[in-house]
Amino acid sequence: MLSAEPGFTLYCPAVERGALVTFNVEGIHPHDLAGLLDREGIAIRAGHHCAQPLMRWLGVQSTARASFYLYNTPEEIDALIEGIRTAKKVLQVV
Repeated sequence: MLSAEPGFTLYCPAVERGALVTFNVEGIHPHDLAGLLDREGIAIRAGHHCAQPLMRWLGVQSTARASFYLYNTPEEIDALIEGIRTAKKVLQVV
């Protein structure tokens, strides 16, 4: 589960989240995370998502965002979590 990962900030409660998960990983810029995950075949979005007022309100410059749909499998979600763990190791974020 993503929210259980150390250094992981989730920006929406599960009840209200829907299929979008907006988050940051402490010590990793969202663009760096997106690039590293892309090398693993995992696509996420990074940036302000055309929501600069929200980013100001959250107190961040940008976020990472993963989108899920009916065709996503539990294995793909596990791959995202493992990809985040790998990114933390590569960038030496403990």
